[in-house]
Amino acid sequence: MAPSSAPLLYQPPTELVGKKIHDVFPPDFADYFLNSIQQALLTKKTVKLEYSLPIGDQEVWFEASLATMSENTVVCVARDISERKHMEDQLRQQTENLAQTLQELKQTQAQIIQAEKMSSLGQLVAGVAHEINNPVNFIHGNLSHLEEYTQDLLRIIRHQQQQSGNESEFQALCQEIDLDYIEEDAPRILSSMKVGTQRIRQIVLSLRTFSRMDEAEFKPVDIHESIDSTLMVLQHRLQEKTKLPAIQVIKNYGTLPLVECYGGQLNQVFMNILGNAIDALEEGRRQDSVAVASLRASAEGDSTPDERETIENGQLRMHNLASGLSTPMITIRTSAIDSGWVKIAIADNGIGMSEQIQKQVFNPFFTTKPVGKGTGMGMSISYQIVTETHAGKLECQSTPAEGTEFIITIPIQH
Repeated sequence: MAPSSAPLLYQPPTELVGKKIHDVFPPDFADYFLNSIQQALLTKKTVKLEYSLPIGDQEVWFEASLATMSENTVVCVARDISERKHMEDQLRQQTENLAQTLQELKQTQAQIIQAEKMSSLGQLVAGVAHEINNPVNFIHGNLSHLEEYTQDLLRIIRHQQQQSGNESEFQALCQEIDLDYIEEDAPRILSSMKVGTQRIRQIVLSLRTFSRMDEAEFKPVDIHESIDSTLMVLQHRLQEKTKLPAIQVIKNYGTLPLVECYGGQLNQVFMNILGNAIDALEEGRRQDSVAVASLRASAEGDSTPDERETIENGQLRMHNLASGLSTPMITIRTSAIDSGWVKIAIADNGIGMSEQIQKQVFNPFFTTKPVGKGTGMGMSISYQIVTETHAGKLECQSTPAEGTEFIITIPIQH
C-alpha cells in the first residue's frame, strides 16, 4: 500500500505493511475489496470502486481504481470524494424537494380548478333557483285564487241549471261540455297543479341549500338538510336506467344538533361520496355482465383462481339483482357521538375496493375511472375538507364484490 494513502487511514505506512486486508478494513468491506482485486487480476482490466469507511466519528467516501501490474500484483489509487458525495446528497435532496413542490403545486392547481368548478356550479344553481322561484311563487300563489274562482263558477252554473227557463237547451249544452266530468275533474287538476308547484318549490329550496356560498366563519348547519339537498341534485342519476334499476336510498337519520361547519364544503364532500357510490353501482352492473359473458366459456377450463372468483362474484350479484334479492342501494346513517361529535356513514352495495385501492383512495390524482371521467381529486379534496378544515376524520371501509362505506366524523362545535 502506497504511503500516500496513510493519511486517509490515519495509520502510518509501517503499520500497514505486511498486514492482510481483513486486518486493516472492516470484514464486509474487506471481502468486497478482495473480490474486486481478484476481478482485476482475472480480467486484466482496471476496476473502479466507490466506497465509504468509518474513520474516527465520520464516514469518509473514497473513489478507487484497481489496476494489475503483474500476474499477482495490483496497484490501488484512491482519493477522498466526501465533499463531492456531500454535494451529490444536497443535489439529490434539492431534486426531491423540487419534485415534492411540483406535486404540491399540481395538487393545489387541481384543487383550485375543482373549487372554481364547484363555485361556478353553485352560482349557476343559485341563479337557476332564483329564476325558477319567482314565477313558481306567482303560479303557486294564484292557484288558490283560481280554485276559489272555479268553485264559484261551478256553483253559478249549477244555480243557472236549476233556474233555467229553457231547461232542455241548457241540459244539451251541459252534456256537450260534459259538465259533470268538469265538475269532478277540475278540483283534481288544481290539486295536482298545487302538488307540482310545491314540489318545484322544494327543489328550489334544495338547490339553494346545496349552492350556498361559504362565509368567512363557521355557521350552524342542518346536516340532514345538506344531505337531502345533495340527493336532490343527484336525483336524475338515482332513477331507473336501461341496464340498471332505480337506486334505492335508505336514510337512517338519527337526532343531530346543528353543526358548526362550512356548509358548502360539506355539500361538496357529500356530492363526491354519493357520486362515487352511484358510479360504483353502475360500474358493478357493467362489470358483472362483461365478466360473466367473457369468462363463462373458460369457467370450466384453465381459468385462474382470480378469474373464477370474478365469475362467481358476478354471477352471484347478477342472480341477486335478477331475483330481487339485491337492488342497487345507498344507505345513509347519521348519529351523534357523545356530546361533541356527529358521524355520517354513506354505504353502497357496489363493486367494492381491494385493500390496495383503499390505501390510495385519498391520494391526489388517484382514480380507477376511465380517462376523462375522473380527475382523481374528488376524494383527496374531501379528505382535506373533513380532516383539515373541519378537524374531523374521513375513513373508508370496503369489501370487493360487497360494497364500500365512507364514514365522516366531525365536531359539533369549533
